[in-house]
Amino acid sequence: MVAYVDKNFSLACFLVLLLFVDSSYARFNMLVTKDQIHTICTKQDINSSYCFQVLNANPEIARLDFPSLFKFVLNYQAQNISDTLKQFKLSGGYTPGVESQYSLCIELYGWAFDNRDSTLRYLAAKDYNSVSTMIGGTLEDMFTCTDDLSTMKPVPQFFMTESNLIKELSKILAVILECFISKRKEFCN
Repeated sequence: MVAYVDKNFSLACFLVLLLFVDSSYARFNMLVTKDQIHTICTKQDINSSYCFQVLNANPEIARLDFPSLFKFVLNYQAQNISDTLKQFKLSGGYTPGVESQYSLCIELYGWAFDNRDSTLRYLAAKDYNSVSTMIGGTLEDMFTCTDDLSTMKPVPQFFMTESNLIKELSKILAVILECFISKRKEFCN
């Protein structure tokens, strides 16, 4: 009886070890490569120099799989949104409930920042259509903000630049999502 239990326990330990090694190996094989970063950054409508700047600047990226890369870029975008939102509030004489020259952009940046948590929940649930919708919403918010900024005299170049960079991050996120996470090849040719 003891030999039977010992044999089965050893077999169970071996299977657990095999599953651990197999899942680690599978994860290792799915890490983002330099060629894949090149593919992302050279897609049409992507600002290649900015994309390479973001994706090559951090050595941590070489240890990420695609969902983790997506989260990294999303968090980077959220930090940029938060920093720029603070600058909008400081520059526009922002007082809650009082109209400022940057009111529309402040509202849009707030929504874009709030989208991050929902996007992460949808990504965890593998609801890629909703993730895509959230990315598109942030992109649209940035287009609306830059349209509003372009009507000001003089045009606030700092905010235009920041909004354009956040748009670029949305485009990078869309490529990562469509080509490497949801694997919609029709978007990746």
